[in-house]
Amino acid sequence: MKMTIRVKLLLIILIANTTLVLAIYIANKLAFEKSFTSYLRNTTRVQLQEVVNQVAENYERYGSLNWVYRGSEPWNDIVRQFYDLPDDAPPKARFRPPPRHRATATERPRRKDRPPRMGNKKRLLLKDPQGNIIMGKAQSIHSSFWFPVYQGEHLSAPNHDHVVAYLGVEQSALISNEFNQLFAQQQRQQFVVIALVALLITLIIAIPFSKYMVRPIVLLRRNAKTLTQGNYDSRVEINSNDELRLLARDMNRLADTLAQNQVARQQWIADISHELRTPIAVLRAELEGMIDGVITSDPEQLISLNEEIQRLTRLVDDLHQLSMSDRGALTYNMDRENLHDLLQHTFSKASHQIDKHHLTYSLQCDDNIEIECDAQRFSQLFDNLLQNTLRYTDSSEQCPGIVEVEVKQQQGKTVIYWQDSAPAVPCEQLDKLFDRLYRVEEARSRKTGGSGLGLAICQSIVAAHNGEITANLSELGGLAIIITLKK
Repeated sequence: MKMTIRVKLLLIILIANTTLVLAIYIANKLAFEKSFTSYLRNTTRVQLQEVVNQVAENYERYGSLNWVYRGSEPWNDIVRQFYDLPDDAPPKARFRPPPRHRATATERPRRKDRPPRMGNKKRLLLKDPQGNIIMGKAQSIHSSFWFPVYQGEHLSAPNHDHVVAYLGVEQSALISNEFNQLFAQQQRQQFVVIALVALLITLIIAIPFSKYMVRPIVLLRRNAKTLTQGNYDSRVEINSNDELRLLARDMNRLADTLAQNQVARQQWIADISHELRTPIAVLRAELEGMIDGVITSDPEQLISLNEEIQRLTRLVDDLHQLSMSDRGALTYNMDRENLHDLLQHTFSKASHQIDKHHLTYSLQCDDNIEIECDAQRFSQLFDNLLQNTLRYTDSSEQCPGIVEVEVKQQQGKTVIYWQDSAPAVPCEQLDKLFDRLYRVEEARSRKTGGSGLGLAICQSIVAAHNGEITANLSELGGLAIIITLKK
């Protein structure tokens, strides 16, 4: 059977309350038994006062406990007095019993003078100060209430420092008293009724409470189902100040992110189609012109076709690399590399292009700076940055462009500052430079501009090395690229 959250919540509440009721019952039962035992002991002590006085008086008269034996007249009188007490009668006023004939320690009472057997009624026991049982069963010594009999107990000033005997009453016999049993039974019945009423009230409250608690979860589930169907405009509102409201907020943010990703994906596909359509259209037009005889198949036209093919090839290669990076399929062979050597190699192999574009460069990097990186990927990173500078930096023989590269070590990090001269990028477009296929409007000429993927590839390479790359305005009047790497 499939259990819903509401049913589980109801069961948890009921189990918790049932456990609590049982714990209260057990604690109450133990406390009641302890209190009830104390009550029986106190009431028994009050009821036995006259019997205790009689034992103390006989001890004073005979000077010892030798008068206590089965069938002795003094003990029989005490037993008769004990059994004459009602179970729950208040204590009698203290008075001296009328004089009666006392048997000596050597006299044996007649059988007819012995008290009758009392069956299951409470039994009287007696032991000496050392704990030796004198009257009663030895096995009852631990299951009885024992009360000390002090010397002179029958007088107005008993000696509490001298115990002459201990008088006992079987505890089980007291508890078996009909009134006491009825009282204990009533206590148990009342508690059971209270427990059942408490559980019923809990159930009545728990049903609407569980519905109230589950309602936000139902709304979140519906919203999640809507998102799985591709409807990213769905939102959910939870009017509470708990974790469910935070979850609803995060789910709404997830919907926003999914909607943005969907738009970006659609724009990405449209941009790729546009970028591929342009070189293909140029190739198609030139080839059709050659076929129709409008364009001559001279070396100059073939070179133009080859340039378009190379441009198309670079675009496809860049797209492939970005897709591989997104899938995490690019492999990076990390090793300790000298950063100065990597940068110097980049400028050395592009010296012809640098001279052709009338560009001057400056490299400030210590020879001993090493980083953990993939040398091939970092060479590609610096190549892309240099190509970006060559394409977009204003430069002429009379006014050459400038590119400066400076490497600093700050707070355990290696920071690379790549700056070039004018023109600058508008501030509102700096954050978009790393978007795929994005070009600054003034540089969208495909004769000088690139595919718009170079900086996006740079970002993926830096991210794979757990670094950060940002764009800012350069102090030289152009663009500044800042790369931060952890050591």
